[in-house]
Order: sequence, then C-alpha cells, then structure tokens
Amino acid sequence: MQENVEIVRRSFEAIGRWDIDGLLDLYDPEIEFLPLTGIRVESGGYQGHSGVRAYFEEVSSVWDVLRPYGDDFRIAGDNVVVLGGCAVRGHGSGAETDTPMAWMVTVRDGRITHHRGYRTREDALEAAGLSE
Repeated sequence: MQENVEIVRRSFEAIGRWDIDGLLDLYDPEIEFLPLTGIRVESGGYQGHSGVRAYFEEVSSVWDVLRPYGDDFRIAGDNVVVLGGCAVRGHGSGAETDTPMAWMVTVRDGRITHHRGYRTREDALEAAGLSE
C-alpha cells in the first residue's frame, strides 16, 4: 500500500502549489472533502470536484500560503493517516501560523475518495482504527 502513501503525498504537494487541477487528477470525481475550515464544514463538507474547487476559491481570499505536510504516514487498509501540520500565511495580514494537524485519506483504485482533516493526531488515528 506504499503507492497509496505516494498518492497522498502528491495530493499534499499539489495543495501547497495551489495546483487544483493536479489535485483533482488524484481525486475521485465523487470525492468527500472534509477540511477543518470553510463555509461548508458544518454542513457536511465539500462534495465532488466542483466542491473542492469551491473550497479553494473560498480559502484563496483568506490565505496566500496553504501548505499541509506529513511527518508520519500510517496505513490502515485503504486509509492513509497523515500526522503533520499545516502552514498558512494570511492574505492581507501576512501573518503566518503552523498548526499541528492530522488527516485520514482514503485511496481506492488509485484515486482519493475521502479526505478529512482532524485537529489532533489521536482523533485521526482513532478514526482509522489505529492507536499510538
């Protein structure tokens, strides 16, 4: 399942470059995209390629830099748990933060079908049925 880890790494790199077309090449057309921010987070996230595009249009007015990264990748079946963080820089303010985060990303048949962010590594590991 190392190929799934590579697909997830490439998706994070695409996000960091704001390469949405490249990102969507890795995402299934019916992707469930559940970030921690955005106006649709409370209503179930962003669905499909059009939803992912809408999310990045929203956040591009807030951040100049959006760079998720993984320090540790763990495999649980079709899921890749990414333990790392996300560096951002405010669009108008230039303020920078680097916040610890985690993700559970599901890869099936070479495409990402589910991408969800978690505030803590413990939450992501638990969602994947793993522990420290």
